[in-house]
Parts: sequence; structure tokens; C-alpha cells
Amino acid sequence: MKPNYFPIHSIFQQKNLGSETWWNSVKEIGTPLVVKQTNQMHCTFLWRRHTSTEVVYIDVYSQSPSIYTQWNKFQQIEQTDIVYFEIELPHDWSGSYVLVTSMETAPATSDAQIRRQWWQRQLQQHAQIDIFNPYPAYPAQVSRWVNQIHLGEQKAFHNQSNVLYQQLEWKSQLLFVNYPVDLYQSAALTETSPFVIFLDGQVWSQHLSILQQIQELTDCGQMRPASYAFLHSINSEQRCLDYGCRDLFSQAIVEELIPYLQQHFSLSPSTPIILCGQSLGGLCALHSLLLYPNAFQGLILQSGSYWWSDYSKSKFLNGHTQCFLEVIEQYLQPIPNNIQIFIRTGTYETDMREDSHQLYAKLSSVRPTHIHTFVGGHDAINWKHDLIDTLQTIIS
Repeated sequence: MKPNYFPIHSIFQQKNLGSETWWNSVKEIGTPLVVKQTNQMHCTFLWRRHTSTEVVYIDVYSQSPSIYTQWNKFQQIEQTDIVYFEIELPHDWSGSYVLVTSMETAPATSDAQIRRQWWQRQLQQHAQIDIFNPYPAYPAQVSRWVNQIHLGEQKAFHNQSNVLYQQLEWKSQLLFVNYPVDLYQSAALTETSPFVIFLDGQVWSQHLSILQQIQELTDCGQMRPASYAFLHSINSEQRCLDYGCRDLFSQAIVEELIPYLQQHFSLSPSTPIILCGQSLGGLCALHSLLLYPNAFQGLILQSGSYWWSDYSKSKFLNGHTQCFLEVIEQYLQPIPNNIQIFIRTGTYETDMREDSHQLYAKLSSVRPTHIHTFVGGHDAINWKHDLIDTLQTIIS
């Protein structure tokens, strides 16, 4: 840190720096503290340090340097309890970040595996809610808390959905696991009303609920009435097992979950079923289609993990050593022509965006496929806005 350096926001020019009055003014303004510049926003994140040994790290998804190559450590203003981190972000940017406080300094090694293990442990145990941030934090699979950023007010949301949903428990006989499932019906159904199943469903029914937007779009006639099932992922380990090309999990969805929910909703066997997943969930949805091409009439694949190459849980793909993208061509022919496939990827995703376009080229050779690049990165905040737009397209 430069001698006598202070962040450029005007609040750092006050004489009562670090006092209770100063911290209260920070809370009134809200973080990150933003200074508008010509091409970008200069953003300052703050943390009130509790002890002299506390170290604070941040990862601004898709924007800050990767923590696998560089630790993004907060700097301290001397003789105060203020620590801060500065970064420039695009105008009207929406996304997420994680804050970690630790009593141990991050390992000074270039070994990506060691860095990853340390960081993931911190995310599970020491990820923090930014109390100065005006938007509610939400839990995620890897981090116990994720914080929101919305520099463009038109995209901001407070997740204050008053729409009620029903909670059930699916007791899988094939998997010997009980999965929570949230159910929602937007209006009285017809025989052609679609049925949407969301992997990582707790994100979309609870943590970053899309129910209010679904209801509003249905009420104004921009979406048809539909039924929705939000299948919870229990924890990171079970999620990785289930979503990582596990034949038995896809079988359980088709042979157990879908009939169970069809009976609950009193749905016709001909009801069109749409399966939706993000990241590893996108891989799972596509793998399920390859196994059961007649079970689904639509897929929504957001930022799929098509780099996957572990097929130890798949007799269907057994023997392959390539990544999923290189394997898929051998299994495309059975896909029926009535299936709609929507591939989505973010502008800030590099490898995954390229993989998504490769997947589009492969799938579009055997049937009509849609692809769209949304503004953002590998981030639930960005998935949410794109998911609502995609649902409106497929259910309109």
C-alpha cells in the first residue's frame, strides 16, 4: 500500500475516519462505495476488522483475479479498523461476490490444488454476510454466504416474493436418498400446460426466488399456466455425485420423480416436460436427455460443465476418457425432433462460453437448437435474469 493512500471515495476525506459515526454513514450509503468514472465504476468494498490478526479476502465473480492464481486481500488503513478492497466494474453491472475472514494467512504457493482446497474450506466455514450491502445475501453450494452487487438499479431485486409454494419430500427407492422438492402451479392447468423441473431448485424457489416473476408474467398473459418442481441438491458432495453423469440419478428422475409429480399435479402422461440446470446441473440435464430422449420436450442449459470427463458412475458412457463435448456426438441421433434445446452462457465466461458454442454446433446439426449469450458470468445472479427470459420464451 502506498504511504498515506486512501480510496478515492469522498467518505475517506472525513476527519472521523473509523469512528462509530463514520461506520454508520457507510451503512447509510451501502457498499460497495461507488465513484462513477468515464468507462467504469470505481468500487470500494469495506470490512470492519475485529482483531489485528484477522485477514479478509474477496472474490468478485467473473471480475477479480482468480484466487487460484492471486489472493484478493483487503488492505488496512493504519490506526483504524478499516480494511478495504478496490476494483473497477462495468457500468450497470450485476453479479455476486464472497467475503472470507480468516485468522490464518492464505498459503503462499502456486499449487492450484492447495489453493483451491484452502479457499473452499474458508468458503464453507468463514464466508461472511456483508452487513453494509443493501441486498440480502444468499447461501450457495460452495460458499455458505454469497453477496449481491447491482450497479444498475433496473436489474436490482430484493427477493421479497410473497408467492406460496408447497414443500414435499421425494424418497427415492433407487438412490436411497430423500430429496426436498418445492412445487408451484402458476394457474389452472390445461392438457398442454408444460411442467418444468429445476435442478438446484432451492436456488430458484427460495434463495433467489423466481416465483414472483413467473406469477406476474402468467397473470399478464406473457407465459402460459404451468407447473414447476424445484428439486433440491442436498449438499456439495451429493450434488457432485448426482449431477456428474450418474446414470442412476437420471433414471430416478425419469422413473420415480416424474411419475410421482405427475400424479401429485394430476398431469397427463403427454404433458411436455422441461428440464433446467446450471453449471453441473446443465451437464446433468443434457446427460439425462441422452439416456432418455423421449422423456423430455425441452432443456434449458445455462453455463453447462461440458468439460466433464468422469464417467465412473455411468455404464452408458463407460470406457470414454474424453471430455463430454467429445463424447456427445456418438449419442445425438436418437434425440426426437419435438425437443426444444436452449443453450445459455455468459459474456464473462471464457472456456464455458466456447464450450457452449461447440455444443450448439453439434446439437444444431441434428435438430433446431437455440443459443444465447447473456450479460454476466458464471453467477446465479446472472442466471436468474436469463432464466426468467428463457422461461418466458419457451412457455409463451
